[in-house]
Amino acid sequence: MSDPTSRDKLIRTASNLFRQKGYSGVGLSELLKEAGLPKGSLYYHFPNGKQELAEAATRWAGAWLERLLDATFAQAESFNEGALMVCDAIATEVTSQTHVPACPVLSILQAAPLEPRLQITAQEVYGSWTKCIEKHAKRLGHARPDDAAFSLHCQLQGAWVIAYAQQSNAAFTQLARELRTKF
Repeated sequence: MSDPTSRDKLIRTASNLFRQKGYSGVGLSELLKEAGLPKGSLYYHFPNGKQELAEAATRWAGAWLERLLDATFAQAESFNEGALMVCDAIATEVTSQTHVPACPVLSILQAAPLEPRLQITAQEVYGSWTKCIEKHAKRLGHARPDDAAFSLHCQLQGAWVIAYAQQSNAAFTQLARELRTKF
């Protein structure tokens, strides 16, 4: 039961299911069945249950996206070039699957009124993404790095929500067209 891979499997499975069905749409039985693990493994690794697992899954997926942002922006020679590259990278990642998944943070937000810790987790993960973008905006000499980072984050989030709703990369394609006009 203390096998660290069972914890990782729970986190990855939860992230995947929450992004497909939302926090409230996933029951513990389904999650455990999908992970191929017994109920005891959930409470061993996450004594506070589903909420604690959702926090870990959101932070795990959030860290993945932050690494994607960081690595993509690191290749850019200007903020606008980096913004376009990030848009393309996220679009490629989320639309390469058979089902466009929801943003890992968005997938837990509908439960935040009942689970205040999830609201805090969402704020922290969103904040880390914006700070990552802001770091690159500063490095690339943007005049207003905090505004640029927040604006790009909002644009990417909006495109992701629409891509999820439409099950299409059209929103990212449109955003990329708009970003290209800023060059």
